[in-house]
Amino acid sequence: MAKTTLKSLAQALNMSVSTVSKALNDSHEISEVTKRTVQEFAKKHNYQPNVLAKFLKTGKTNTIGVVLPKMTGPFEAQIIAGMQKTAANHHYRIIIMNTMENEELERLALQSMLDKSVDGILLCPIHEESNIVLAKQILKTTPVVIFDRTHYPLETHKVGVLNIEGTYNACKHLLDIGRRQIAIFCGARQGITTKRLSGYIEAHNDFQIPVTPEYIVHCNVKSLLDLQVDMENHVKALLRLPNPPNAIIGVADTITTHLLGILAKLEIKVPETLAVIGFANTDLALSLNPSLSTIRQPTTEIGEISVTKLVETMQKKNRSQIEWEDIKLPTSIQLRRSTIG
Repeated sequence: MAKTTLKSLAQALNMSVSTVSKALNDSHEISEVTKRTVQEFAKKHNYQPNVLAKFLKTGKTNTIGVVLPKMTGPFEAQIIAGMQKTAANHHYRIIIMNTMENEELERLALQSMLDKSVDGILLCPIHEESNIVLAKQILKTTPVVIFDRTHYPLETHKVGVLNIEGTYNACKHLLDIGRRQIAIFCGARQGITTKRLSGYIEAHNDFQIPVTPEYIVHCNVKSLLDLQVDMENHVKALLRLPNPPNAIIGVADTITTHLLGILAKLEIKVPETLAVIGFANTDLALSLNPSLSTIRQPTTEIGEISVTKLVETMQKKNRSQIEWEDIKLPTSIQLRRSTIG
């Protein structure tokens, strides 16, 4: 089957190549009826634009790069779904690279995005300082928007959630049900840890409960195996304390969802011995045993807003006049048997 080209589309539609090209690029010079006719015909015949030719002509590839630390769960999948939907609405394609919580892989991913001549980058940095020098250099020529792990010193749009509020509300719920010895499991050198830990400390201060340093745990998140081994060792150590905790908050999806499995392996009853709640966007929370209380994030909205802000930035001729926004969306708390029995 011959490849569909601009020329073949123009011949089939009895239009000029210029008209077809402008219609496909949503030009204001072309009527909505003509644009719809051309775009539907092109889609039906599986037309794929010549990215290299477009880049040589316009300096744009209509491609957005997404760099994120992991792709292991529904949280990332939901964000990417929001990004892809919004990018498609703006006629952009998405390239995704997973850095696996590794700073060298993050550096290579960012460089690869430049090599692919993406028009803009959506970055979820590993932590507050990871590749910041490179990111600042990239920002001079290529628009960047930070998402999810927004505690990152780059002057640009940032889209995340009210992390402090989320952890604070989890603490408040546990305190309301009489759980005053609350441990918190954080990811070591993760960009979300600082703010979420702040919410934990703020809640303890507001309710006049001393913070027990031993209850603040930093887990190795480099791989799932490392995380599981580390969490198991931390749980055992916590329960050997003279005054062991009676609740645990997980600050990340992977930590929270795998914690229940660790406790089941150790034959620790939930919520009788340890109540569990944490950030998790899994749709299986209700099906776990016991069902998992969660702090849920508006993932689809994070993806949609991130792309929207990036497209707005890419379309600005004078980016020095942009007022950068630090957008924080509210979380929601969903209570189930892992805390309320």
